[in-house]
Amino acid sequence: MLDSVTKHHDEVRLIQPTWHCLLRFRQRVKIEPGTDAAVHALRESLVRAHLTRMPPGWVASREQTAEMWAIDDELAYPLSPGPGGEWTAATVLKRGAR
Repeated sequence: MLDSVTKHHDEVRLIQPTWHCLLRFRQRVKIEPGTDAAVHALRESLVRAHLTRMPPGWVASREQTAEMWAIDDELAYPLSPGPGGEWTAATVLKRGAR
């Protein structure tokens, strides 16, 4: 399991990325080879991300069903709620990527 990322937000206490999220991150972001580099870069992106209920305008309408979004520049993480302020990032979207 990947370590969760702590957030200081009224509703989001932690973001728990999934292995699928890490896979998509590696496919959509240019990073150094290796799992450790990918995990570190993903965590840093989630730390930088601001939280909002509004998806970015470039997200396709079929993907706008998330209750909360973590946005880091051209990356958007749709979040699913869990218990006690823990949210799951199951994937990552990138502007202009399919």
